[in-house]
Amino acid sequence: MSKVDGVYRAKDLTEDIWGLYRGETQKRYGCGFKNLDPYFKIIKPSFILMTGTPNCGKSSLTYDICMRTARQHGFKYSIFSPEHSSAVNLKRLIEKYTHKPFDHIFKNRASETEVLEAIEFIQEHFFFIDKTGDSPDIDWLLERALYCVETFGIDGMVIDPYNEINPARNNLREDEHISLLISKIKRFNRETETCTFLVAHPTKQIRGADGMFSVNSLYDVSGSAHWNNKTDVGIIVTRDYEREVTKVRVAKVREVDVQGNIGECIIKWNNDTKCYDDYL
Repeated sequence: MSKVDGVYRAKDLTEDIWGLYRGETQKRYGCGFKNLDPYFKIIKPSFILMTGTPNCGKSSLTYDICMRTARQHGFKYSIFSPEHSSAVNLKRLIEKYTHKPFDHIFKNRASETEVLEAIEFIQEHFFFIDKTGDSPDIDWLLERALYCVETFGIDGMVIDPYNEINPARNNLREDEHISLLISKIKRFNRETETCTFLVAHPTKQIRGADGMFSVNSLYDVSGSAHWNNKTDVGIIVTRDYEREVTKVRVAKVREVDVQGNIGECIIKWNNDTKCYDDYL
């Protein structure tokens, strides 16, 4: 019987299924935080959505996770984060590496030697993507990410935030555009065995009795229910200013027990290091 491209039978997948059985594929990696590890493991491929209330530190936590996994597992990432210049993004990663502030106003700032050591590490583990002139569309971004996979062997990419991607939708509704965008990223992840952290802002913010905003679910993310439906792991970050801690809630796990579990933990922002710490 002739084989038709795109149609598979069970024995065509033998190599893949035994790789899964032996744990050689879908390997689980800790995210670098002991408090968060029971709820979230990184698996390649996967699409990870980071959201939360304004100024809650979701971007900073994403950078912390990337730096910790780079140091612990040797992960490499491409970074698209155009809300800041590439130099500022490098500065943020230097702080994550040294666990010291960078700017001259801080007495405990990283020394020149520590900065140089951090740059040497970041040179090998992080690759910055930016476009001069206008916002790139998702195809442009994925082309550059593919170059990083083929040239540097990256394990994942960071897109921070979603709304910096060119919004041209070719007559698609926003929800259709978001569905297509997520599908393109997930296909890229599958074909390159990588993960993606995408930071997206919420649209529906409910102010509680304490006057603070909250994000109740991934359906509150701006633009589409597809953020909840199509993500592999969805994480909601909320800062509790009164207790001076940050709540990290894993609100969606596609493969429960394999990639984590629904639940919440607490971490704490350390202004002396410009990093998050486990809350003891």
